[in-house]
This record gives sequence, structure tokens and C-alpha cells, in this order.
Amino acid sequence: MTESEFNRTREELLENISELFLKYGLRSTSMDDICSHLKISKKTLYQYFSNKDDLVEQIMMHRRNNYRTQKDIEELKQHNSIEIMLTIRDHIIRSFNSRMPANLFDLKKYHPDVYQRVNNKDQIFIQNLFNEVIDKGIRDGYFRSDINREIQVYLFVKQMSLIGEPEMISELKYPISTIVSTIVENIIRSFATPQGMHELEHLLYNKPHEKTTKP
Repeated sequence: MTESEFNRTREELLENISELFLKYGLRSTSMDDICSHLKISKKTLYQYFSNKDDLVEQIMMHRRNNYRTQKDIEELKQHNSIEIMLTIRDHIIRSFNSRMPANLFDLKKYHPDVYQRVNNKDQIFIQNLFNEVIDKGIRDGYFRSDINREIQVYLFVKQMSLIGEPEMISELKYPISTIVSTIVENIIRSFATPQGMHELEHLLYNKPHEKTTKP
């Protein structure tokens, strides 16, 4: 088997196993169950995944990568910084809405190391993208140059991480879309120059933001 064939088969397995986890639950789906449902041997399964922790981690990254390819990110950067922030808002909302709280509980409880690694990667991704957006916004005149970037980025990343915790999701008083929208729009307002505020108002009230681009 060539490397490309190996990777293609692995991607197909990840897609199929991801559906099993969504349907039956992370904890309830054993390696034996996976082999039975997919009609493959354990030997074949373990050629691609060393253990269930490895499988779960690859599944989580596979699902996230489906939301944000490098091509998507480069296309996103062609827009102005306000549009990018609103697209990030839409992406985060879609990402949260696609999660199953029961699976998140299982992931954190039964695969804590995987949960922490995936969460760390998410935070680094958001932090790096947010910093790039701030740079672009300052260059384009939409964001002020005197903002306390370090603390703002830190607060944004921590807020997104906190509301994404499985224990928190089930306790939220308001819809996740309302909470994320409020956080992101407040951040934009705190950064924005008069030109940036004008663009934000235009996008929010005169030109409904099209949720077509993924970060």
C-alpha cells in the first residue's frame, strides 16, 4: 500500500468512526464495536490507530480540520478585519452547535490527556488567528493601534475555552449563539476606530453577514 492509499483509507476510517461516535457515544463505542460495524479486523484497525486514545485524538482533529483548511484560512484573509471577526464568530457558533455534550463529558472524563491536547491546539489556533486579524485591522485602519493586545487576546481565548467546557455548556442561561455573538461584537467595538465602527454597523444592520467562509 502506498502512502497516499494509506492516508486515504485512514481518512475514510476517521469519517466512518466519527459517525459511530456521534450515533452511539464515545464511551459506549469500543474498538470491537468499530470493527464489527465497519466489517474490518482488529489487525487492520490497529494498523492505523495504536489505541483508543490515539483514535479519539485523530477523530477530534479530523473534525476540526474539516472546519478549517489552510485554503479556507487564506481565502478568509482576503476580507477586511471586521468581516473576518464576524466569520470567526459564525465558525465558533457552528463548532459549538455541532458538539454533543455527552461526548464532550466522556472525552474529558475518559480521555483527559486527549481532551487537554485538543483544547490546547484549539486555543493556539484561535490565538494566532486573532493576532493576525488585529494586525490586519490596525493596518487597514479598522482597529486602534493603542489596544492592549495581549490581555484582549488572552481574555478572548479564555472566554471561548470556558464556554466550550462540557460542564458549562449544560449550564448556560442563554443560547450559545447569543453569548458568542455578544462577546465577539463587544470585542470589535472595543477595538474599532470610527471607520471600523461604521463597517461593523453596516455589516450587522444593513448587509446581513453571509456565513459562507470557514476559518
